Amino acid sequence: ETILGRGMMYGYFGIKKQERTGLEWINKAVAKDYPAAIFELFNFRSSALTSLSSTMAHEECNNLLLKAANLGHGQANSRLAMRYLGGDNGFEKDRVKGYFRASVAFALDGTDYSAAQMLGLMYLHGSELLEESKFSQESEFLDLEASPYLACYYMNIAANVVDVYGGQYSNALFSLDKHLHNGDYCEVPGYNVLPAVFFWASKYRDSDMNKGCKMELEVPKEIEKLGQRFCSSCGREAQADEKFKQCSMCRGQW
Repeated sequence: ETILGRGMMYGYFGIKKQERTGLEWINKAVAKDYPAAIFELFNFRSSALTSLSSTMAHEECNNLLLKAANLGHGQANSRLAMRYLGGDNGFEKDRVKGYFRASVAFALDGTDYSAAQMLGLMYLHGSELLEESKFSQESEFLDLEASPYLACYYMNIAANVVDVYGGQYSNALFSLDKHLHNGDYCEVPGYNVLPAVFFWASKYRDSDMNKGCKMELEVPKEIEKLGQRFCSSCGREAQADEKFKQCSMCRGQW
């Protein structure tokens, strides 16, 4: 019923577009509490909403989204996570519920790049990301410990699907590298994470979705700071106030 209704509503699967008849089929599936049909009806109704739509119309859409999510629909949980984390479309900002819904969405579908991106971003920054949360009670505050391992795991999934997430994955790789080697990755023989870091940063930079986006990458700034610590010729460590001066050992510049 859901597939047939969707095909009729949008003219998919070689079916002639018959929006009203398709909606009737969707409503039949909704009456049986089929989560995919409920989410489809939510998408249909929300696409018709405007700033002039009544509060009741918005609430009905939100109730459909909640119902689909509670019945175990992965995409519905992912969409709900976005709304809780953003505090928009009639939902109050709630980091705890946002994290929970993103976790449920990813558990239901391990290929859900949207849920993976949200989880990766939260693990990349941990509670730092949540400092502006309006919740003051300890029980309501998501005390999430940053984990560069989990951040890289989730962001890798997201970045392999959407290039614009490459910037966040690049930051996660650099964060993990600093965590593993205390920032001294340059001194580990045969090891260099920079090619991967720059590869994903370039994927973000060249993404069509990135046009007009001003997200700032942490990686170039961090690499510049690291580079300023050493002589470019002999590797002698420079003092904090000796940046860009001549090396007293080899006369090289740093």
